[in-house]
Amino acid sequence: MVYTIYPDSLNPRTIEECADRLRKGDVAIIPTDSVYAIAGDFQHPAALEKLAKIKGESVKEAEFSFLFTNLSQVAEYTQSMNGPTFKLVKKCLPGPYTLVLEANINLARKLGQKRSTIGVRIPDNPIVIALAEALGRPLASASLHHDDEIIQYPTDPDEIVAKYADKADFIIDGGWGDNVPSTVIDLSGDEPTLIRSGKGDPDVI
Repeated sequence: MVYTIYPDSLNPRTIEECADRLRKGDVAIIPTDSVYAIAGDFQHPAALEKLAKIKGESVKEAEFSFLFTNLSQVAEYTQSMNGPTFKLVKKCLPGPYTLVLEANINLARKLGQKRSTIGVRIPDNPIVIALAEALGRPLASASLHHDDEIIQYPTDPDEIVAKYADKADFIIDGGWGDNVPSTVIDLSGDEPTLIRSGKGDPDVI
């Protein structure tokens, strides 16, 4: 099923219907402020199994990124940050960055993993924010990769529906996506480390 949601005029009823499906373990292809992603409720075992299968990994090994609504929610699943780290996080988010932060035991227990870090995203996209707010917790996610090595990421919603519908239980058409992924910065060490240069300006560090 495809839901067409416009970022500048969100339909609360449609958002809640999508969030309810996520609560039941469905996974969805959704827009972000960079590339389209596949996402699901990180507390639902069925959703994690589907996402891990897409990544070709087991749930215990899969390194998902997590889509949050705000920094207060991020704080519930990460270790306390020092001043410089928090300042950089505030500078990058919301925005096209994935920030690797130290995870707390709360997240590891709910995932059934032994992990010390977490990939944090707050996309500058009202559809994602509304979904996570309606769900009441973060979304676990994985980027939707194109089978074309040059294009790498699909951008056309019609193509996504035609080629990737079998990977998800439903799709949110939020308009054309980008083919440049988020910039990944590791903030779990003593100094910020650029892992991948993408849509976000890497000079932020």
